[in-house]
Amino acid sequence: ILEGWLRVVEEVNSTNEKASAEVDFSSEMGKRVMQVNAIPEFDESNKLESVLVVSHDITDRKMIELEIQNKNKKITESINYAKRIQNAILPNSRVINKALPESFILYKPRDVVSGDFPWFVQIKEDIFIAAVDCTGHGVPGALLSLIGYFLLNDIVRSRKITEPGKILDLLDEGVTTTLRQDEDATTKDGMDIALCKINLINGEVEYAGAHRPLYLMKNGTMEEVKGNKFPIGGGIFKNQTNFTNTRIKLEKGDSIYFSSDGFPDQFGGPEGRKFGPKKVREIIEQVHKLSMPEAMAVFDQQWEGWRGETKQTDDVLLIGIKF
Repeated sequence: ILEGWLRVVEEVNSTNEKASAEVDFSSEMGKRVMQVNAIPEFDESNKLESVLVVSHDITDRKMIELEIQNKNKKITESINYAKRIQNAILPNSRVINKALPESFILYKPRDVVSGDFPWFVQIKEDIFIAAVDCTGHGVPGALLSLIGYFLLNDIVRSRKITEPGKILDLLDEGVTTTLRQDEDATTKDGMDIALCKINLINGEVEYAGAHRPLYLMKNGTMEEVKGNKFPIGGGIFKNQTNFTNTRIKLEKGDSIYFSSDGFPDQFGGPEGRKFGPKKVREIIEQVHKLSMPEAMAVFDQQWEGWRGETKQTDDVLLIGIKF
């Protein structure tokens, strides 16, 4: 302790300012930590006259700090590991680019792990692609995303259901059963989704959505296909029946866009308002003749410019496909 005292007094003598140090020492109670503070005292002519040294035993506080640091480290390691798992199940961008050369996926998780996820499956000439937005973000959203991912795979790959409306009906049933929302009405977790089935041979798109629209640029004209006004799961709309299945015929040069609500719901701009669906439609009309990589860059730049210094509100997922 004396060594610590001498060290802080020497610092005060050289700077004329308060100094402090933490000193380890042994005692009958084991290793202890002492906080040593040296406070300069001056005479009337402002010359250093003496140094007041005060010591406090801070061992308990240091032990609590160390415990918190260890817990935070374990939590961070667990979340990073969860991110690796989530990244492993996300669609392979090379596979998507091979199947849909003129496409983009703009993906911006708010936290380390995300409640939004893109889903992609190709079965012969049919391509299934979706933007899925689970309740919440971070770890809770990521857990729901795993449920949604494996349910969608089972419905399409194993059960061989191919109509988007029926896929969402079964997804709703699966989420409700998995989360036991048919037994416990207090669990409101669920997901919104925009789901497309694309046949590249005949240029036909089938669409079904839960709270999410599909935007089309068809022959240079903007069209919007609204999704149903109820979510997947959630335990609220127990009387919901069929999700609407919409068929659209597209020609070469036409394009489609769909997203989670994180893109239009971002706060920012000069008045701190939401980005909004109107701006999304304006950008689509602006970029639909560009290549998909160029279009994605414009979406990203305009969204980031709107957000500015504002914290990201939610996970963001936007998908664009040109035919």
